[in-house]
Amino acid sequence: MDKRAQTVEKKPLGVFESLSSGFELIWLNPWILLVPIALDVFLWIGPHLSARPVFQRMVTLVTLAAPAHAPEETRQNIELLKSMLQAAGDTLNVFSVLATGMPSVLGWQAPAVTISRAEFVISEPITLLAVTLVLLIGAALIAALYLELTARPIRREPVTASFIARWLRACVNLILLALLVIVGISAVMIPLTIVAGMLSVVSQVLGSLLLFGGMILMFWILVYLVFAVSAIFISRANALRAIINSIRVFRFDFLSALGLVLIVYVLRSGFTIVWDFFDTNLWGIVFVVIANAFFNSALIAAEMIFYKDRIERMG
Repeated sequence: MDKRAQTVEKKPLGVFESLSSGFELIWLNPWILLVPIALDVFLWIGPHLSARPVFQRMVTLVTLAAPAHAPEETRQNIELLKSMLQAAGDTLNVFSVLATGMPSVLGWQAPAVTISRAEFVISEPITLLAVTLVLLIGAALIAALYLELTARPIRREPVTASFIARWLRACVNLILLALLVIVGISAVMIPLTIVAGMLSVVSQVLGSLLLFGGMILMFWILVYLVFAVSAIFISRANALRAIINSIRVFRFDFLSALGLVLIVYVLRSGFTIVWDFFDTNLWGIVFVVIANAFFNSALIAAEMIFYKDRIERMG
């Protein structure tokens, strides 16, 4: 009996066990949901920060820069770009940058039910850039706060224990992780895109295949980095160590890790479609905001629980 009990104890936590544990954790710690809910409520009823004049300038510049005798396909692409810039200027709330890295349902998609609210306008590109940078720092602070609150019960750590210092440290590592990923992807994709463009002169097929191969490579790199955020908040790892730990988890249990990533992706994609049916009235939006916060928080917790189980087994 003892040997059998030890065998059961040593069995790795399964994908569906991780998912159920994630939902249970959020159910028992509902205060975690206050951060994503508050963010969505702010983006819904808070002030609207528009950059319409900046986007209108972009449309004008694209129009002036367009070749007079461009091919039909080029003209169509230019018109599409102008339409996208115009739509962004009309609808974009710059405060949505605060939703970066957060399970926000209203961050980049305005609900069907609108509420009268104050509107501020940014007219200068430099001002827009400065405001965006400030908001990105704010987004990192919000995301780090939310993820730290989620990780605390998984680590079985009191909420009050060195919270501010560890929150700010995690925020710095979160920013460094994002910078490392951006720099790494750029270092691979920029040269690859240039080489693919040169190959396209000789053979369009070879150029397309090389570019497609680069996109597949980027996909797998991002997959292997899925648990890097969990490493920052569960293992207290720095940005570089978080990347290494995430890769280690995949190497240790590739099929289960990949299975969890795919199931989480499918669930999020499916529920994104479901949410669209509820934003037609006030109470529908309230339901969507709360349900989305609960559902996505549970999935994030499941990834952290899965990571903790595997990293502890590896020692």
